[in-house]
Amino acid sequence: MYYPKSQIQTNLFTKGEQLQLVSSKEEYIGYYWKTSKNEYFTGKNPNDGSPLALELIPAKPVSNINVLTIEQDNTIYNQLKGVNTSKSLLLPSYKKPSPTQEDYQIKYFTRYFAKKESENVYIETSKDTFDKLNNKDNSYNYTAYIVFKLDWQISGDKNKVQQTNKNVVSTIEKGYRIEGLHSYLNFNYLEFYK
Repeated sequence: MYYPKSQIQTNLFTKGEQLQLVSSKEEYIGYYWKTSKNEYFTGKNPNDGSPLALELIPAKPVSNINVLTIEQDNTIYNQLKGVNTSKSLLLPSYKKPSPTQEDYQIKYFTRYFAKKESENVYIETSKDTFDKLNNKDNSYNYTAYIVFKLDWQISGDKNKVQQTNKNVVSTIEKGYRIEGLHSYLNFNYLEFYK
């Protein structure tokens, strides 16, 4: 059955004692999603690849259900992955790139990005931050991000530059199975072009 995005909450998580399977009344622990009619189903969302989502019911009155979103549950995930959570983890910050004259001579430069694992939220960042996330530096919340870099053409035939950069973005989206990068870049494939 199809549910519009406005009618569902996805990526919810229960640690137990909150929901149970309708079929067996067995306690449920894991990801689930919820409809606007307070119907609950197993899985992260209606299309998460599970063959059949099982229906859930509250084990306690609905008002007492204490759910955690993925963001709120990062601490548990980080502990399971062995990430140091005793201090606040750094998040990538925006860094606008600035091509050098040498970059213009070689006709391209490298741009660095981080995308939230659970959302279509992108941020362009520095090479230093990219390296730390990519190398799983424990001072960063690297488990929450996918990182990648683009070789961005900035000089040459204008039409070819535009098409090349558009193709690079499409290749990254397909390769990482992500979407929204074209939009994040405002479809501006001639940014920094000279």
